[in-house]
Amino acid sequence: MRGKRYSLKRKKSGILSHMNLNENSENAQIEINNELENAPETESDAEVSALKEGEEITLVRVRFPGNSRSFPFLYGKRHLLYGQKVVAMSDRGVDIGYINSIPYQVYFHKGLLPLRSIIKVATLEDFTKQKTHHALMQKAQALCVDQIEKLRLEMVLTHVEVIEFGKKIVIYFNAPERVDFRELVRRLVQDLKVRVELRQISLRDRAAAIGAVGACGLQTCCSSFLKNYGNASIRMAKNQNLALIPTKINGVCGQIKCCIKYEDDVYTEKRKILPQEGSFIQTANGDRGKILNLQILNERFEMLTDRGERRVYHRSQYNHETALPETWTFPQQFEHILNETKTIIGLAVVKTEAVNDPHANGPEFDDLLENDQDLSDEDEDDLADVNKMTAELENIGRNTKYRENNRSDSQDSSSEFKKQNQKGDNGPRPQQKNNNYQKRR
Repeated sequence: MRGKRYSLKRKKSGILSHMNLNENSENAQIEINNELENAPETESDAEVSALKEGEEITLVRVRFPGNSRSFPFLYGKRHLLYGQKVVAMSDRGVDIGYINSIPYQVYFHKGLLPLRSIIKVATLEDFTKQKTHHALMQKAQALCVDQIEKLRLEMVLTHVEVIEFGKKIVIYFNAPERVDFRELVRRLVQDLKVRVELRQISLRDRAAAIGAVGACGLQTCCSSFLKNYGNASIRMAKNQNLALIPTKINGVCGQIKCCIKYEDDVYTEKRKILPQEGSFIQTANGDRGKILNLQILNERFEMLTDRGERRVYHRSQYNHETALPETWTFPQQFEHILNETKTIIGLAVVKTEAVNDPHANGPEFDDLLENDQDLSDEDEDDLADVNKMTAELENIGRNTKYRENNRSDSQDSSSEFKKQNQKGDNGPRPQQKNNNYQKRR
């Protein structure tokens, strides 16, 4: 293997492998360097290095296909629009990307380095070249899958990218452990006649590069806007009392959903004002018992008292400074346990305090009261019209109700009169009297 010219490099995101088997790959690298040197850049490297600490500069972010992260570039003097296709140097080489932000100003510091500038605006010729690489990408993908099966390597091909305008192929794969793929790279270079790079990525990176639709029905966060993803842990799921079911808390990548991290700070802050589950406390109303579970968002907790009663308490009933007596012990068992969770103890007191406190509704309510007192003439006229219309509607409603009541009373009286006539309570009818008189005669 030493007789052949090749070089192996490593990177943090995976194992980087380049193999140069002939002079064509070296010539391709020389051509790329010449393109970068002759490209019309907005800012030269000398100007970038001449930037001073604290100097205000204008940046714009560019995102490349197959990469979830967008990179900052110097805006320069060009007038670029959001979504416009440009040619720039990505972390994987020269490629066509699109503007992913509006220009913004920042103060320069060393943490922004290395800064690059956009090479040029993408032309029709660049798009034509990019389309011709699609056939090469499909050929490389099919060939790589075939060689993986022949060599029996424990790796799964994720996707293939053709960069540097067809002069380099990057193959991404997943594997449970480190894989010796030197023989695979040698065969691919012999068949494809281009530089080949294999890079091992995580499952999250695969979902971010390919893109998918999450359980919420929207595009996954890692493939749309997240710069740093994968910081969610099982501890965050436990902190939110989520059911540890893989189908519920895992995303399309098979790992814990990144969106669990969004609400973790809220749950952490609310847990500070609530007792811990399984602890023994004494509430403000004098009850003592064991904490069964927490309703974190509602700021309530459920406790089993030493008298065998299950109750729900508002957070105002908890005081971490109140300690239980040393002689107090919790019963080991109960003959009967009463369920009294319908009533929330301490909530009525909080509502009463809020009503009595003039500032309980917050500063916004106070501002409304102040604005209500300083009404203009037009506002007063409008308010008078509204009050007049309201009074008229109330009068109409009263009249309608009065008519309905009278109508119902008249109907009731007529029905009672008919019933009494049918029963014969008022004596025989006149027609019946005449008939009886005729029969007697």
